[in-house]
Amino acid sequence: MRNTVAILGIPIDDLNTEQVMERLDEFVASQRFHQVATANTDFLIQGLDDPELKAILWTVDLVVPDGMPIVLASKWLDAPLKERVTGADLVPMLAQRAAQKGYKIFMLGGKPENAQKAKLRMEQENPGLQIVGCSSPAPSHIVTMDNEKILAEIEAAQPDILLVAFGNPKQEKWIHMHRDRLKVPVCIGVGGTFDFLAGATVRAPEWMQKSGFEWLHRLCQEPRRLWRRYVRDIVHFARFITLQLWVMRRRKHTQGKARVADIALGDCTVISLVGSLDSKQLSKFQAKAEHALNLPSHLVLDLQNTTDMDSAILGTLLNLPKRAAFVGREVRLVGVPSHLKSVLKISQAQSRLRVYQTFTDALRGQLPETLEVRTTLRGNLAALVLDGAANEENRPYLELHLRQLPSFLDHVELDMREVDFLDIGTLALLHRFAEERKKFGCDVSLMPGEAVGRLLTREKLTTAFDVVSTLSKAA
Repeated sequence: MRNTVAILGIPIDDLNTEQVMERLDEFVASQRFHQVATANTDFLIQGLDDPELKAILWTVDLVVPDGMPIVLASKWLDAPLKERVTGADLVPMLAQRAAQKGYKIFMLGGKPENAQKAKLRMEQENPGLQIVGCSSPAPSHIVTMDNEKILAEIEAAQPDILLVAFGNPKQEKWIHMHRDRLKVPVCIGVGGTFDFLAGATVRAPEWMQKSGFEWLHRLCQEPRRLWRRYVRDIVHFARFITLQLWVMRRRKHTQGKARVADIALGDCTVISLVGSLDSKQLSKFQAKAEHALNLPSHLVLDLQNTTDMDSAILGTLLNLPKRAAFVGREVRLVGVPSHLKSVLKISQAQSRLRVYQTFTDALRGQLPETLEVRTTLRGNLAALVLDGAANEENRPYLELHLRQLPSFLDHVELDMREVDFLDIGTLALLHRFAEERKKFGCDVSLMPGEAVGRLLTREKLTTAFDVVSTLSKAA
């Protein structure tokens, strides 16, 4: 089970550089899809305003700390990470490893000239390196770009490692959006690493990298582009780390003997976390959770007697749903005290965990459907009302409703005022649906609510849809 530290609600893996390389070797050997994220401060701050990015970071297979502020924050939270592991350092090491072990690399994104220079440099420095593709698609949004062509190129090349240089969060969303098609063991978003390798951007001196001032070097290089982002990141990071620190430490005076106990109840294993939990209880908690998930049972975590937990315990808590889903199980929380609810709220991690009010509900595991789709037909007009979370889990359900619409329709209205979460993959589904219907003379309009409106604005996609402010046709 992964050892991670939760910082601003994101579980960061506690590995040094060599351990990261060993983990990547394991990923390649498995020949299963894995997504890797290199998270810096800007990454975490964007996650606070972008629910989909945060949800992706909860589900990726490895998150490395690409920034000294993250390492320093882990020390302040009494759960120190081993070291910073940057994408700019990781890619050259991966190229060296790939040449030694025969791994094949595909490079995607970046400016064409910089990507080609980076490719040439890696090949020159690593004789025998197999770079089986280097593609730089024209700039466009991932919803509207020619994804089929890109995926076909990658599938034909059959790489072991895919380096995606679209920039954050576009690269993370693109990888996540296509993970069912990508038969690549290691997919990494590498940001501006191709620019570094090409010499188009000069990295800071080593002393600045180690002391945490690389951002200052970057700011001096590109002040107009970066100053607003850095000011925002510094202010928000300091604010939210202070809040997390205050909430997680304010009950430290409540000392009680920490205990991790488990019991089997029906088709569930209940693990009770008692007292003040920190890294001393981490291995026992992980061992009991792993044992429970390997049984034909769901995992119920009883937190009613938990006085506090550190960021390492919280990191494991946030990772458990992914581990459980892999074996077809669920993780259910019950008895969450108010101070832990505050920790989850500040970290914006409430939606990651299934929280139940009573043991009976937790043992039954009954939660309401997260997406409801209601269809109304009136002649050649149709209205679909969506209510809830339109995410990857519910996407097939939505796609079924779209496919069942009659072919003779002249107009389809998508009422999304009650949608509280929408991911890029589902938005791409709606865009494809609208484009296909347009070929047959059918107009598709979309009426967003607050959550969908924010997404369209954030992703600069308001012009990609026929956005309306009133329903006047089939509603």
